[in-house]
Amino acid sequence: MLTADDGTIPSPRPLTVLTVITPSRYSGAERIAVYLAEGLQRRGHRVVFALKHNEQLMQELEERGIEAHALPISGKGNLMAPFLLAWFAEWVGADVIHTHLSTASLWGAVAGEIARIPTIASVHALNVKTCYVYSDLLATCSEGVRKHMMKQGVPGDRIEVMYNGLNPHQFEDIPSERAVRDELDLPFDAPVIGEVAHLSPRKGQTILLEAVALLLTRWPRLVCLLVGEGEDRATLERRVEQLGIEDHVRVMGYRPDARKIMHAMDVVVLPSVAIEGLGIVLIEAAFLGKPVVGSDAPGIREALVSGRTGLLVPPGRPAALAEAIGEILSNPEMAVEMGQHGRKRAQRMFSLDGMVTRAEELYRQILREYNTS
Repeated sequence: MLTADDGTIPSPRPLTVLTVITPSRYSGAERIAVYLAEGLQRRGHRVVFALKHNEQLMQELEERGIEAHALPISGKGNLMAPFLLAWFAEWVGADVIHTHLSTASLWGAVAGEIARIPTIASVHALNVKTCYVYSDLLATCSEGVRKHMMKQGVPGDRIEVMYNGLNPHQFEDIPSERAVRDELDLPFDAPVIGEVAHLSPRKGQTILLEAVALLLTRWPRLVCLLVGEGEDRATLERRVEQLGIEDHVRVMGYRPDARKIMHAMDVVVLPSVAIEGLGIVLIEAAFLGKPVVGSDAPGIREALVSGRTGLLVPPGRPAALAEAIGEILSNPEMAVEMGQHGRKRAQRMFSLDGMVTRAEELYRQILREYNTS
């Protein structure tokens, strides 16, 4: 181990991390990339984003003082993207290129080869390996995603788990549940459930609506909040009408204060039917002390502990979903206990500090490997 002249062990030097991401929306993966960058900068590292023009994402970065450059790097047929990224990585003096999602991971890895800069790709879902195999290291958001990549032939020694992390202080100044319900004009004594997610078929909102129709036979005052925007909004609104549950469902669109809305819910639900890497909204719910119900899928199994912090149900089964939600609604003491266990577990496993520390470890690891190869 190297020591300084006075015999002390010097602190590792700060790094310059080029983060590459190219989505059109601001959702789970994008939020995690922003939170990680903010945490890294607090520890003295420099983080620079290369992204396609995304107004919302760029605004979030600007508010946090994170450098961002919109570049023409989107599209898997964009053969100029890796050359532009390689030049940009050299220009900013990047030590590491950290990519998020498939297109960015494809071109970022090629750019790393061109510029001789090590690359790490965050895998946020049960993706096909194609766009990730060129990166020097994969960082999966859960053990379930890690096993999914290994089943496709990616060597296990090239995959590490880096759990998504949240800043617990972001949950401290949220108004009380009663105050939020008053603001939303929700009766304080009515059962309220909901989902916060991009409105798409894979997130299972249709399954939740069908479960709501079943739950109303026992809880006629129940309210369901759908928070999020997406291509499935019109379809969901039609389904609400078809089921005759217009008075019980609010499709609220994108809300920057989604965590506050979640605080009004008795049960937070994520009934995904496919490719859920971890289920960050379930972790947010846990930080709020909310019991959760999620689909029995690899990533979600790590976001909650069934019977202790929430309940797992078979994907695509409205009756099973309704039964699980009803079990929690009918047992307030169990709901409180699940929320308490969930908060403690989230603080232990899914903190922002933990994610930042893990990222630093992985950056140093690939730098060592790269410099000795």
